[in-house]
Amino acid sequence: MGKAVQKLAMAGVAAVASTALGGVMYRHMRYKRIKPKELKHFPDLQPNNEREIHLTAHRGLSAVYPENTALAFEAAGKAGFYALECDTHCTTDGTWVVLHDGQIKTMFDGTGDVKTYSYEEMLQKKMTNGANIDKYPEARICTLQEYIDICKKYGCRPMIEVKDKRMEKMQSLYDLLVQNDILESCIIISFHISVLRALYAMDKNLEMWYLIEYISDKKLCEAKECGNAGIAFCAQYNSPRPEAIQKIHDNGLTAACWTVDSKELLEKMMNCGVKYITTNSILPE
Repeated sequence: MGKAVQKLAMAGVAAVASTALGGVMYRHMRYKRIKPKELKHFPDLQPNNEREIHLTAHRGLSAVYPENTALAFEAAGKAGFYALECDTHCTTDGTWVVLHDGQIKTMFDGTGDVKTYSYEEMLQKKMTNGANIDKYPEARICTLQEYIDICKKYGCRPMIEVKDKRMEKMQSLYDLLVQNDILESCIIISFHISVLRALYAMDKNLEMWYLIEYISDKKLCEAKECGNAGIAFCAQYNSPRPEAIQKIHDNGLTAACWTVDSKELLEKMMNCGVKYITTNSILPE
């Protein structure tokens, strides 16, 4: 059999196999199943220094609960985290909801961008991914308002990552912060400097952190444009670069990092003077 014929035959077999898998199963095969992580306790990992440290729960206690859900935020609040981090997008009816990816198929039974759904439509979507998801069939999408209520309930700082970069939506987000009286307690974070600039124009006292993967002079300059600003960087990518982390402090910016789940990385960040550390699995004292 010639190579061209062989390839054609193999493609046909693959097509039949994928059809046999069924639409739902095939859809979820394209995304990594989120597995639970082992929980650790900060006192057991703490390096031999007295540096002050503030731990943030990444998407709630996402190591053992479905991420970005009320379940995960409640558990993190009870555990005593300094802050709870979430990701937010705005729906067609103006409701700010909490999920990491705009494409809902990563976490829910469905397809398309969350921006094309109303909140009520998203509420009907079954959550199909997340740590221990099989134990929580009641898990559903969480609104930003529900998340804020949980932060207030447990005295945790809201750390809100703005994923939605539509400028016309920023006023409604700011209004929600005002309505909940959290302008002084919240931290707004985003990969989109345009989002931070827009919110800074509305309120120059908001604490905002610019999310970056690698620390650079350009990113430091952009962050400084937003007043009461900080840099939140990927700890794993920057752990061999203590001099770059020092530049953040030298520029008068807050230094924060994500996502730290090991003693080794925790120690490196603390030794570099990073006080704000986001984690999936390290519990506070």
